Amino acid sequence: MVERPASVVKELLENAIDAGSQHIQIDIERGGSALIRVTDDGVGISKAELALAVSRHATSKLSTLNELEHIASLGFRGEALASISAVSRLSIQSKPEHQSQAWRINTGTDTDFANYQAEPEPVAGSKGTIVEVRELFFNTPARRKFMRTVKTEFKHIDDVFKRIALSRFDIAFKLAHNKKIIRNLPVADTSKAIESRIGRLFSNEFLANSHRIDLSSSHFSQMGTIRLWGWVSQPHWQRSQPDWQYFYVNGRFIRDKLVNHALRQACQELLPPDSYLSYLLYLEIDPGQVDVNVHPTKHEVRFRQTRLIHDFIYSALHRVLEPSAYGEPSAYGEPSAIEKPLAYKETAITASTENNTTDRHLNSDKTVYHNPYSSVPYQKDSSALSRKDVAEHLEGMQKLYQKPAQQNDSGQTSAADKQNFFGTSLDILMPGFILSQNKAQVANPQLYLFQIKPVQQYILQHIFTAGERTQLLIPQTVVLKSRQVDDLINIQKALEQWGLEISRIADDSLMVRSLPDLQGIPGCTIKLEKLLEALSAWLNEQKNIQTDGKEPDISAAATKILLNALQSTSLSLAEQNQLLSILAGIVKQSSSVPLWNKQPLWLILDKDKLSALFNHS
Repeated sequence: MVERPASVVKELLENAIDAGSQHIQIDIERGGSALIRVTDDGVGISKAELALAVSRHATSKLSTLNELEHIASLGFRGEALASISAVSRLSIQSKPEHQSQAWRINTGTDTDFANYQAEPEPVAGSKGTIVEVRELFFNTPARRKFMRTVKTEFKHIDDVFKRIALSRFDIAFKLAHNKKIIRNLPVADTSKAIESRIGRLFSNEFLANSHRIDLSSSHFSQMGTIRLWGWVSQPHWQRSQPDWQYFYVNGRFIRDKLVNHALRQACQELLPPDSYLSYLLYLEIDPGQVDVNVHPTKHEVRFRQTRLIHDFIYSALHRVLEPSAYGEPSAYGEPSAIEKPLAYKETAITASTENNTTDRHLNSDKTVYHNPYSSVPYQKDSSALSRKDVAEHLEGMQKLYQKPAQQNDSGQTSAADKQNFFGTSLDILMPGFILSQNKAQVANPQLYLFQIKPVQQYILQHIFTAGERTQLLIPQTVVLKSRQVDDLINIQKALEQWGLEISRIADDSLMVRSLPDLQGIPGCTIKLEKLLEALSAWLNEQKNIQTDGKEPDISAAATKILLNALQSTSLSLAEQNQLLSILAGIVKQSSSVPLWNKQPLWLILDKDKLSALFNHS
């Protein structure tokens, strides 16, 4: 439904963006009541499809039923042009690049209904499309009567223009009112140009008092990479109303209850009542993981994994707004999240992401549309981010994450590795086993066979430090029995001292925000459900043993439970050698092979043992 001139501008701008335009101009007269003209240089509409373009329930943006579940365009319903045509004098002039001349169709009539059977006529024109909407609501006087003043209606148009111009920095926009240029925005393809556009449409003061955020995660099963980037104001810079809160999902401006709740939750403890943070944030996600077809204006969306998205947004914002909670300085003006390594071990940080554009075709003439799946991400220009900067950043990340020594990129072992009497790994023998050889043992060459998980458990038992924790970027939700949740919440403080931070979010659900730190042991993760269930089972046993009413001492049992909850992941060759090097440093060439659960940590295969395997006598 066409509510006011601003809703017409929104639909026409989205169509121009979906057409792959690089330059878009909007001309407005008398607040949009007299004229709305949108001119673009996109792929255009062929002569054969001009009449179809204004038909009801017709769209060129979907060609297969499967695309309904992976919508990458801003518009797709096929109702906008038909609805606009019904309440105005609409004309469309277009010329695809392959067409020799432009054609125009005029659906405006003197009756109450648009002329959907109008025939195109040839006109002179360049590549692209010009859509003119004249005399809006000329045939519906009751709705025209409810239009506001010219100033008010143009303000609504300007708001729509701002939202769309901030979603696509790679497109040049121009807005004119009554033949006077109001806004002229060139393409913003560098960090300086992007900040300039934000300063003109948002506020330079906002940029000066905001955190830059760019966080991504790819460890969600079947969800691909999720990325949140943009700017959020510092807690001391507040507004009395939420008018400077812009949130985009795959380039689409939304006002979604789930997103709003996560954002409010992240900053509610930092703000006084009736005050609001400002933000300009962009969420990029696989289009198949979000349904944009749930609201006529497409301002609301539905995520397939609502809890994960909520927790991802909450954690990302909470970390930036309260860095001191994650062991970082909280003073304003510190480097932003994109400028320094994160203290999370399950998160990838990106300084820029490629614009994931794909081409799709119309049914008839195979005209190419560019998918606006990702608004062009904030990127530092090449002069600002040199190879040296990247190298230094990666070196800092390596020092942060890799506590023990490991092989360098060339494959040469470090001085510490040379003292590893297990030698170097010959790779995974079969899932769960490492085979290594110390080539320095020339006189008596030996092979060492290790079972990976017992080695990891043995190492963690020796180097584990209670209290050190790994803060999760994405808090994990675990569903248990209500009784189990009750038991774990009762010893919540003891678990926090051990490194496990939990909170209750429902009768049968816990949210885990941090886990005991695994000390950088390669190939180790914690199977969260197994850990919590084992802790609950242990607590239940203690209830039957203890009769004095005292809180059970978790300190000794928790480490044993953690060791059994370890889960091994695949190891690269460098990680295999790193694991062996840590083990060698602990056992220090012990004369006897250490045992774990009454089993040896490794077996030695020398020449005699190998020969015996082939000796049948």
